Amino acid sequence: MAFVSILTETSLNVTFPTLMKQFHVGLGTVQWTTTGYLLMIAIIMVSSSYLNERFSARQLFLTAAIAFIIGSLTAGIANSFPVLLIGRLISSFGAGLSIPLLFNLVVELMPRAKWGFYMGIAGLVIVLAPTLGPTFGGSIIYFFNWRLIFHIVVGLAAIVLIVGLFVIGQYHEKKHPSFDWLSYFVIAAAMVIFSIGFDQISNGLNNIWFWVSMLAVALLIYVFIKLSKVSKKKLINLDVFKNKAFVCAVIAYLLLQFINLGTSFVLPNYVQIVNHSSSLIGGLILLPGSIIAAILNPWFGHLYDSKGAKLPLYTGTWICLVGCLLLTVFGLSLSTMMVVIFFALMMIGRQMAFNNTMAEGMKIQSDNLHTDATAVFETGQQYAGSIGTTVMATIISTWQKKQGSYAQLTAHGSRIAFLVLVVASVIILLCYWTMFKLERATNKD
Repeated sequence: MAFVSILTETSLNVTFPTLMKQFHVGLGTVQWTTTGYLLMIAIIMVSSSYLNERFSARQLFLTAAIAFIIGSLTAGIANSFPVLLIGRLISSFGAGLSIPLLFNLVVELMPRAKWGFYMGIAGLVIVLAPTLGPTFGGSIIYFFNWRLIFHIVVGLAAIVLIVGLFVIGQYHEKKHPSFDWLSYFVIAAAMVIFSIGFDQISNGLNNIWFWVSMLAVALLIYVFIKLSKVSKKKLINLDVFKNKAFVCAVIAYLLLQFINLGTSFVLPNYVQIVNHSSSLIGGLILLPGSIIAAILNPWFGHLYDSKGAKLPLYTGTWICLVGCLLLTVFGLSLSTMMVVIFFALMMIGRQMAFNNTMAEGMKIQSDNLHTDATAVFETGQQYAGSIGTTVMATIISTWQKKQGSYAQLTAHGSRIAFLVLVVASVIILLCYWTMFKLERATNKD
């Protein structure tokens, strides 16, 4: 269910040029079919710790599958952009339930000594689905029609729903904690306002709505923290953030997802707009790197279990950094083959570090906070993907509004976007260095 849900995160990216023509909207608008989807997933995931206690795995799974099917059916028959977006938002509810459920079951049912391996297996979903999305979407729109994307995933989700009826059970005693609705609405509002407000930066830094939005977000986060300290109701236990090494792991994890979804958005559009390639090629360019990273993913987890965290985290991030640098250096004249090779390099390095970062973060967190830690990782992961798509779209859209060749302006904007990914990779390395330093200090104590 998580795979099918995540597959549609990026499957529409490659269809953007077609959707822009059909619905008469710009890139900054059409990207909300991905950004809005990811944003809603993140908002649902904020409550995943509570939902995991309140409901059984079976109940969460069935709700997720049904919501996803209804939303995808709506999107598949949409005759206007607002209806398409509404369908995406409904289906995102299913994704927001199924993805944290996957990782909660790994932590709940698998032995701690094997977490790296099983996180790697679960991570196959995370690495394959978003990068297979453009390949899937590009192939469908090249040979058929973009609506078939939703018809196919509805069929897959229906099969998964039937199988899940016989497989998914209840694995822990259900509790009935009170839900902190006020804090939930406050943090959800902060996430929505930040995404919408940041989108305004394409109109320039002097745009008043951008600064008003950022001020409102800061105020809402402050209110959320204050409410969380005094509330006795259940949402997310902010005690998870008292562990500074855990915070470093979370930041690194979010930036790795930012890189993943950012490149998955930019590259398919780059080869179609700049290189004038077909939607099929736009989707296929991400396939080799995705397959290689997916095949190696369980081995990356085994490497973590046998050699510790430093080797896969540092090595993976350096490889990812090199891939991002190559995309930046050759960003104005990337051939299709260069895109394939550079993305594969970046993807292998990113995946070597990604799931192992979560495994290390869970390991250094207290046992009683594991469901809250999972909620933080999974909520942040989807929100980072949403922000990654928004940031990349904003940068490219800003350049596209200038005078000149549309293709060349897109190439210039993409190059700046790649440079942002280089900076993100450097910050990840600094996060790891700080995390291991804090872990050493804690072990000495």
